[in-house]
Amino acid sequence: MIVSVIILIGLLLAIGFIAGRSQDKYLFLKSGLYFFLMEITSSIALLISVSGVYFFMVKLLHYDIRILTFCLAATFIGGIINFYFIRYLNLFKDSNSMLVMQVEYYIQWTTIALTLYQFLTGSNSNLKIFAKAGISAENLDINELNLLVLPLLLISWISIAMIKIYLTDRGH
Repeated sequence: MIVSVIILIGLLLAIGFIAGRSQDKYLFLKSGLYFFLMEITSSIALLISVSGVYFFMVKLLHYDIRILTFCLAATFIGGIINFYFIRYLNLFKDSNSMLVMQVEYYIQWTTIALTLYQFLTGSNSNLKIFAKAGISAENLDINELNLLVLPLLLISWISIAMIKIYLTDRGH
Protein backbone atom coordinates (compact mmCIF):
# COMPACT_ATOMS: atom_id res chain seq x y z
CA MET A 1 0.00 0.00 0.00
CA ILE A 2 2.77 2.46 0.88
CA VAL A 3 4.55 1.73 -2.40
CA SER A 4 1.31 2.40 -4.27
CA VAL A 5 0.87 5.76 -2.51
CA ILE A 6 4.47 6.75 -3.29
CA ILE A 7 4.00 5.82 -6.95
CA LEU A 8 0.78 7.84 -7.21
CA ILE A 9 2.28 10.89 -5.48
CA GLY A 10 5.32 10.61 -7.77
CA LEU A 11 3.08 10.52 -10.84
CA LEU A 12 1.08 13.51 -9.64
CA LEU A 13 4.28 15.49 -9.09
CA ALA A 14 5.64 14.31 -12.45
CA ILE A 15 2.61 15.76 -14.21
CA GLY A 16 3.33 19.10 -12.56
CA PHE A 17 7.03 18.87 -13.43
CA ILE A 18 6.42 18.02 -17.08
CA ALA A 19 3.77 20.70 -17.58
CA GLY A 20 5.19 23.73 -15.83
CA ARG A 21 8.86 24.24 -15.17
CA SER A 22 10.03 26.98 -17.54
CA GLN A 23 9.35 29.85 -15.09
CA ASP A 24 10.17 27.88 -11.94
CA LYS A 25 11.85 24.49 -12.15
CA TYR A 26 10.75 23.64 -8.58
CA LEU A 27 7.11 24.65 -9.07
CA PHE A 28 5.95 21.02 -8.91
CA LEU A 29 7.61 20.52 -5.50
CA LYS A 30 6.26 23.80 -4.13
CA SER A 31 2.80 22.89 -5.37
CA GLY A 32 3.03 19.45 -3.80
CA LEU A 33 4.11 20.97 -0.48
CA TYR A 34 1.32 23.56 -0.57
CA PHE A 35 -1.19 20.82 -1.44
CA PHE A 36 0.00 18.78 1.55
CA LEU A 37 -0.16 21.83 3.86
CA MET A 38 -3.66 22.61 2.61
CA GLU A 39 -4.81 19.11 3.49
CA ILE A 40 -3.47 19.59 7.02
CA THR A 41 -5.23 22.94 7.42
CA SER A 42 -8.36 21.43 5.85
CA SER A 43 -8.32 18.71 8.51
CA ILE A 44 -8.32 21.32 11.25
CA ALA A 45 -10.98 23.37 9.45
CA LEU A 46 -13.16 20.27 9.01
CA LEU A 47 -12.92 19.41 12.70
CA ILE A 48 -13.87 22.96 13.68
CA SER A 49 -16.70 23.25 11.17
CA VAL A 50 -18.28 19.86 11.95
CA SER A 51 -18.09 20.59 15.68
CA GLY A 52 -19.43 24.10 15.22
CA VAL A 53 -22.33 23.13 12.96
CA TYR A 54 -23.24 20.24 15.26
CA PHE A 55 -23.07 22.32 18.44
CA PHE A 56 -24.86 25.34 17.00
CA MET A 57 -27.55 23.66 14.90
CA VAL A 58 -28.22 20.45 16.83
CA LYS A 59 -27.38 21.19 20.45
CA LEU A 60 -28.00 24.92 20.77
CA LEU A 61 -30.91 25.48 18.35
CA HIS A 62 -32.30 21.92 18.53
CA TYR A 63 -32.74 22.05 14.77
CA ASP A 64 -33.70 18.77 13.09
CA ILE A 65 -30.95 19.12 10.46
CA ARG A 66 -30.85 16.75 7.50
CA ILE A 67 -27.65 14.87 6.70
CA LEU A 68 -27.16 16.64 3.37
CA THR A 69 -27.61 20.08 4.94
CA PHE A 70 -25.28 19.19 7.78
CA CYS A 71 -22.56 17.88 5.46
CA LEU A 72 -22.78 20.77 3.00
CA ALA A 73 -22.88 23.40 5.75
CA ALA A 74 -19.85 21.84 7.46
CA THR A 75 -17.99 21.63 4.13
CA PHE A 76 -18.75 25.22 3.09
CA ILE A 77 -17.92 26.60 6.53
CA GLY A 78 -14.77 24.46 6.55
CA GLY A 79 -13.77 26.01 3.22
CA ILE A 80 -14.22 29.50 4.65
CA ILE A 81 -12.26 28.63 7.79
CA ASN A 82 -9.49 27.08 5.69
CA PHE A 83 -9.36 30.22 3.52
CA TYR A 84 -8.63 32.27 6.65
CA PHE A 85 -6.05 29.73 7.84
CA ILE A 86 -4.27 29.99 4.51
CA ARG A 87 -4.39 33.78 4.59
CA TYR A 88 -3.14 33.82 8.19
CA LEU A 89 -0.24 31.51 7.27
CA ASN A 90 0.51 33.66 4.18
CA LEU A 91 0.78 30.50 2.08
CA PHE A 92 0.01 32.21 -1.21
CA LYS A 93 0.96 35.80 -0.33
CA ASP A 94 3.94 36.12 -2.66
CA SER A 95 3.09 33.30 -5.02
CA ASN A 96 2.38 33.47 -8.70
CA SER A 97 -0.78 32.31 -10.40
CA MET A 98 1.01 29.19 -11.69
CA LEU A 99 1.52 27.91 -8.16
CA VAL A 100 -2.11 28.53 -7.19
CA MET A 101 -3.28 26.92 -10.42
CA GLN A 102 -1.13 23.83 -9.97
CA VAL A 103 -2.28 23.34 -6.36
CA GLU A 104 -5.86 23.66 -7.55
CA TYR A 105 -5.21 21.05 -10.24
CA TYR A 106 -3.69 18.66 -7.70
CA ILE A 107 -6.84 19.04 -5.59
CA GLN A 108 -9.11 18.52 -8.60
CA TRP A 109 -7.21 15.51 -9.97
CA THR A 110 -7.12 13.81 -6.58
CA THR A 111 -10.85 14.42 -6.07
CA ILE A 112 -11.71 13.11 -9.52
CA ALA A 113 -9.40 10.10 -9.13
CA LEU A 114 -11.02 9.13 -5.83
CA THR A 115 -14.47 9.55 -7.35
CA LEU A 116 -13.44 7.29 -10.22
CA TYR A 117 -12.03 4.81 -7.71
CA GLN A 118 -15.38 4.74 -5.91
CA PHE A 119 -17.17 4.06 -9.16
CA LEU A 120 -14.79 1.27 -10.18
CA THR A 121 -14.79 -0.50 -6.83
CA GLY A 122 -18.41 0.15 -5.93
CA SER A 123 -19.76 -3.14 -7.20
CA ASN A 124 -18.72 -6.74 -6.72
CA SER A 125 -18.99 -7.37 -10.47
CA ASN A 126 -16.33 -4.71 -11.13
CA LEU A 127 -14.07 -6.22 -8.48
CA LYS A 128 -14.46 -9.66 -10.08
CA ILE A 129 -13.45 -8.22 -13.45
CA PHE A 130 -10.30 -6.74 -11.90
CA ALA A 131 -9.49 -10.01 -10.14
CA LYS A 132 -9.86 -11.94 -13.42
CA ALA A 133 -7.49 -9.47 -15.09
CA GLY A 134 -4.86 -10.11 -12.40
CA ILE A 135 -5.40 -6.79 -10.63
CA SER A 136 -5.74 -6.97 -6.87
CA ALA A 137 -9.36 -6.58 -5.80
CA GLU A 138 -8.23 -5.38 -2.37
CA ASN A 139 -9.69 -1.93 -1.94
CA LEU A 140 -10.12 0.87 0.54
CA ASP A 141 -13.42 1.25 2.31
CA ILE A 142 -15.48 3.67 0.23
CA ASN A 143 -17.32 4.89 3.32
CA GLU A 144 -14.03 5.95 4.90
CA LEU A 145 -13.10 7.85 1.75
CA ASN A 146 -16.47 9.61 1.76
CA LEU A 147 -16.23 10.53 5.43
CA LEU A 148 -12.55 11.44 5.64
CA VAL A 149 -10.78 12.18 2.40
CA LEU A 150 -13.36 13.73 0.07
CA PRO A 151 -14.50 16.40 2.57
CA LEU A 152 -10.87 17.47 3.02
CA LEU A 153 -10.44 17.75 -0.73
CA LEU A 154 -13.68 19.70 -1.10
CA ILE A 155 -12.68 22.09 1.68
CA SER A 156 -9.30 22.58 -0.02
CA TRP A 157 -11.02 23.13 -3.36
CA ILE A 158 -13.37 25.76 -1.90
CA SER A 159 -10.55 27.56 -0.12
CA ILE A 160 -8.20 27.55 -3.16
CA ALA A 161 -11.01 29.00 -5.28
CA MET A 162 -11.49 31.69 -2.63
CA ILE A 163 -7.73 32.36 -2.65
CA LYS A 164 -7.77 32.75 -6.45
CA ILE A 165 -10.63 35.23 -6.24
CA TYR A 166 -8.97 37.04 -3.32
CA LEU A 167 -5.62 37.38 -5.13
CA THR A 168 -7.24 38.40 -8.42
CA ASP A 169 -9.38 40.99 -6.62
CA ARG A 170 -6.20 42.50 -5.16
CA GLY A 171 -4.30 42.56 -8.45
CA HIS A 172 -1.91 39.65 -7.80
